[in-house]
Amino acid sequence: MYICKDCFLDEELRSEINANAVINGVCDVCGKEGKLMDFSDFHGFFNALLSLFSLTDNSNKTIVDIIQDEWHIFKDKDVAKILLSDIISTSHLDYSIDTCVDYTNEIQDRVAVWDRLKNSVKENSRFFTNMDEFAQYEYLTAGKSLHIGQKLYRSRVTPIGQKKIKWDKMGCPPKELTTAGRANPIGIPYLYLSDSAKTTYFEVRAVYLDKLSVGTFRIEKDLKLIDFVYDVNLFLSYNDGSVPLKETIIKKKVIEAISSDLSKPLRRYDSEIEYVPTQLICEYCRRIVDSEGATADGITFESSLHKGGRNYVLFDESAAKCIRVDSHEITRIDIDRK
Repeated sequence: MYICKDCFLDEELRSEINANAVINGVCDVCGKEGKLMDFSDFHGFFNALLSLFSLTDNSNKTIVDIIQDEWHIFKDKDVAKILLSDIISTSHLDYSIDTCVDYTNEIQDRVAVWDRLKNSVKENSRFFTNMDEFAQYEYLTAGKSLHIGQKLYRSRVTPIGQKKIKWDKMGCPPKELTTAGRANPIGIPYLYLSDSAKTTYFEVRAVYLDKLSVGTFRIEKDLKLIDFVYDVNLFLSYNDGSVPLKETIIKKKVIEAISSDLSKPLRRYDSEIEYVPTQLICEYCRRIVDSEGATADGITFESSLHKGGRNYVLFDESAAKCIRVDSHEITRIDIDRK
C-alpha cells in the first residue's frame, strides 16, 4: 500500500514521506497524486505503538478514537481506520479495529500515580507524604527557560474610584495577606504571570465593563522552569530510540494530568483542600536540581481559560519587575456552556 504525506497530520511523518519518497503516483488511501512511500516502511513504528493497547470492557473508544483524539497522527479517522486496519491484520494483537481498547494495565497504573498522590496528600498524610513512587521516574525536569528582559503580564481588577493600580502594588501581596492558590500555600507568596495581557483577562475572571490594571513585568535574570506543557512527537521519539515509546506516553499523560489540575479554575463552592496536591507538586518542583546543580525558579502550564495562553508561576517575586501599568476596560464577553 502506497501512501502520501497528506494521509497524515503529524508533521514528522509528513516530513519523512516528503524527504524519502522514491516514486510519484496516486495515493492508495486518499487518492491524491504526489510523492509516495510504501506504508510497510512505517510498520515498525505503528506495531510498537499499537502494542501499548489492549482489549478492555472499561472503555468506549476504539484504537482509531484514541490514536486520533489524543495524538492527531492521521488526516482523519477514515484514513486512520484504513491504515491501522492494515497494521492489525498482520499483528498478533488481542483486539480488532472496531473493538474497545485502552492503554495496557501497566501504562494505566503508572499514569495513575498522580491520582494516588493526590488522594494520599488530601486524605492520609499532608506534610509527610511519600513521594518516592512519583519521584523515581523523573517525570519533571527544568526544561523551559525565561531570559532576562522577557515580558510577562499580570492583571488586577481596578478598585472603583481609581484610575489604575500603582506599579508597586501589582506584584504579590504581603506574606500575612497571602491566601492559598493553585501553586502557593497560605502565607507563601508566588508571582502568577501570563504570556499576554489577554490571557490575564481570563485568569482574573473579568466581566463586562470591568476596568483592569494590567502590569507588564520584565524578567530580571535568566530563569529555569518546570514545563507542564510536554510537546512530544511519537514518531520522532520512536526513531530516536533513547527512551522507549511506552515511557514517552506515560510521561506525557502524567504531566498532562498535573497540568490539568494546575490550570483548573476553582468554583466558588470548592474547598481549598483541592489546592493541596498542586501546592505539593510546586514545592517538589522547587527542589528539583538540574545537571548543573541549579534548582527550578518556577513552573509554566497552559491556561484552561484562554486557549493557547500560558501561565507562569515564579517562586521568587524579585525575579520579575513591574515596569508599567496600563488601564484596560473589558468591552466584550463571550459565554459558552456545556
